[in-house]
Amino acid sequence: MRKKLALLALPLAALACPAPQQAEKALKEFFPVADLKVEAVNEAPVKGLCEVVVSLGGEKFVLYSDQSGRYLLLGDRSGLVSVYDLKTKENLTQKRLEELNRLSQKQVHELDRYVAFTYGNRGKVVYLFTDPECPYCQRLEPTLKKLADEGKVQVKVILYPLPFHPHAKEKSVAIVCQNIGWEGLRADYWTEERMKKLDQWQCPEGEKLVEKSLEAAKKYGVRGTPTMITEEGKKVVGALPEPVLKKELGLEE
Repeated sequence: MRKKLALLALPLAALACPAPQQAEKALKEFFPVADLKVEAVNEAPVKGLCEVVVSLGGEKFVLYSDQSGRYLLLGDRSGLVSVYDLKTKENLTQKRLEELNRLSQKQVHELDRYVAFTYGNRGKVVYLFTDPECPYCQRLEPTLKKLADEGKVQVKVILYPLPFHPHAKEKSVAIVCQNIGWEGLRADYWTEERMKKLDQWQCPEGEKLVEKSLEAAKKYGVRGTPTMITEEGKKVVGALPEPVLKKELGLEE
């Protein structure tokens, strides 16, 4: 009798994880790749997780899901692991981090102390931490400018020159001292002739504001450029394409 019960328990244990066909269907909806195939689904060494063996392009990979097959654990290049909802296609870890790192309304209002200039006069307020020598910023800024010109956002620029960009700090100070504004964020603004004037375009007020802005970035957890903070306190990072940017900024119609 005990042997019979043990044999019956084996298929029941296997049912704790999704069938390979079920796992493959969910993964293909999340990763629309034609040659993706789930070879096997087994119980993982960690209780409550399932090991999903996937073949793709002639190579095998191991993924981990929960026992329902709905949630997937994926690592990134930094070694951090995120939990994805395969049904909604949401990165649940990222969503939770956004909530944890959201600025309070008091902190959002404090950002006005560090604004070098504002572009646009109506629309949703977006604080932009940027560097005049940051290539990713220069990819993002035309899109932000377009949204501002359309009256959808009002961009409050906080200058955050990164230490490894050779003239970023001097350019940032000059933007403040000479009231250059948005033009100073463009790479083509800094011609050879203007670069020769850079030393003359410095002033104590500009240096003080930029130094305070650097302190503010550290205080509010801004670690790179471009970083945007919405009026609700949400952080949005990176040179995002317009549809994604609008969604992240809450501008979807």
